[in-house]
Amino acid sequence: MRQLNQSCQHFDHSLHLLSLEFNQVSTALSALTNMLEQSNLDTLECEQVYCLLEPFAHRLQQTTMQMQELA
Repeated sequence: MRQLNQSCQHFDHSLHLLSLEFNQVSTALSALTNMLEQSNLDTLECEQVYCLLEPFAHRLQQTTMQMQELA
């Protein structure tokens, strides 16, 4: 029973960390969306948009891998 309790605590802690990670990514993506919606950024080229989005895609991929390890 003690081992089960420890496993549950570890799982809860991991879920909390993943939740924080997703909240950070969500906040960053919201800020990026707001930035892209500004009228003076209408001329952004594909490469510039990619450079803005690539770090978020990488971070989401890492978080997804962490979730899969927990499953």
